[in-house]
Amino acid sequence: MTTPTPQDLSRASGITMTEMLSLDNRVRLYGRRITDLAPRGDLGLGLDPEGPVGFALVRGYRRNGLFKPLNEPLVLSVFGEGTACDPADAEALEGERVWESALADRLLRLELQQGSLAALLNAG
Repeated sequence: MTTPTPQDLSRASGITMTEMLSLDNRVRLYGRRITDLAPRGDLGLGLDPEGPVGFALVRGYRRNGLFKPLNEPLVLSVFGEGTACDPADAEALEGERVWESALADRLLRLELQQGSLAALLNAG
């Protein structure tokens, strides 16, 4: 028995090889939009047709059909409001949104620290 090549899989699924390779680089981010944090402008990330830049608390992602939860949620920049999760998606939590992005897309990650002012000033 031979192992199918990407060309074989592409022909069998009815999509082009370029489409198949681009799907490999797509990621679906699962999380909740942070509505209290509204940046102005595009933050150097460029404009996106999905909507303005905002931030979301992302708890996991799906790539190539596999869901991977993050050890700790990340605050990442996202474009737009995202889409509602599919009710059939067993990994999605109630009220979560999904943002689709490419692995090569530029995003911002915010790191939040809690502590006294003195401790925070010394940490930097």
